[in-house]
Amino acid sequence: MASGVASFFLATALFLAHCHANLPGLAPEGLEAVPGFSYSGNNGPDKWGSLSPIYAPCSKGQWQSPIDIDKDKVVLNKTLKPLVLFGNAGVLIVDGKNYTLLQMHWHIPSEHKINGVSYAAELHLVHKASDGGFSVVAVLYKLGHPDPIVAKVQRKLSELEKEVRARHEVVAQVAVGTFETQKLKRHPHKYYRYGGSLTTPPCSESVIWHVLAKVRSISREQVEALDAPLESTCKRNSRPVQPLNGRRVELFDERA
Repeated sequence: MASGVASFFLATALFLAHCHANLPGLAPEGLEAVPGFSYSGNNGPDKWGSLSPIYAPCSKGQWQSPIDIDKDKVVLNKTLKPLVLFGNAGVLIVDGKNYTLLQMHWHIPSEHKINGVSYAAELHLVHKASDGGFSVVAVLYKLGHPDPIVAKVQRKLSELEKEVRARHEVVAQVAVGTFETQKLKRHPHKYYRYGGSLTTPPCSESVIWHVLAKVRSISREQVEALDAPLESTCKRNSRPVQPLNGRRVELFDERA
């Protein structure tokens, strides 16, 4: 298998289909059942912190995500390194620590904003370290030409929708086979980095975020395909931006 190739289930669809369940690998260890949540009504984002004690960071945390990135206030950090995947499992090395690709999922519309601008969609590549910490690479999408990454899984989304409708289960999945995870990043020349949290319950503040500065394009048809398996209470599955609370957003710019 070529370097940078990883095989995994369509974890994006697990979340898109049923936001009432925590994303695979993100729930607290040893906890089999966790409270459900949604993006509207009594279980919406402004209520997450009160749904369970383990969700308390959602309302009390000081390093919450997503955020609105003000390009005039970011700080260039010339010590930051390029984002590079290594090995067959999609290992991301951050500050000398290995983070292995756990899953990927989309949010519609984007969760992060840049200069107050929200985008059509946002892809999260979630990596996890052996000590339980996370590093997430976020890719923003604007409406335009079809995206080849989404095209790779687009036909599987219709299968997922049928699976969800037929089984009515909290977790449904379809296999997508293998593809080169390296292409998901394309050796970005510029990204924003900050310390934050998971954007879904339990909103744990153990995440190093890398938001790619280059905005990719996605077609309206692809956005609709990603949206199709969502339940009504999970439509627009984007958490509102959170206060920075004094955090610094750093910029990696290979050409600076």
